Amino acid sequence: MVKTDGKIRGKLTSPIIGGIERFPGDIYIEGNPWKLTTLWLAQYYQAMDRHEEANELIDWVGEFTPDLGLIPEQVDKFSGEPAWVMPLTWSHAMYVLAVREGKQER
Repeated sequence: MVKTDGKIRGKLTSPIIGGIERFPGDIYIEGNPWKLTTLWLAQYYQAMDRHEEANELIDWVGEFTPDLGLIPEQVDKFSGEPAWVMPLTWSHAMYVLAVREGKQER
């Protein structure tokens, strides 16, 4: 999993705005970073006691969430604006879990 983590960060981090894309060459809605994939990696980091890295990813989700707090499925990889479904309940649930899992360290 440690090698997989390195590959995920190296190949799937969106180069302009950050966040984690689904897979290399993803063309669905132009291959934007997804809140879910970013939060899944944050949860992995928390499980590995890498709380600083987890918090950076959780903070990224918050940074690219509109003021009303409606978490979108994706973030436009160029503008940082919400992309596609908003709000996405699954994204909200993962955000709550990620924050809850890391609350002792935040």
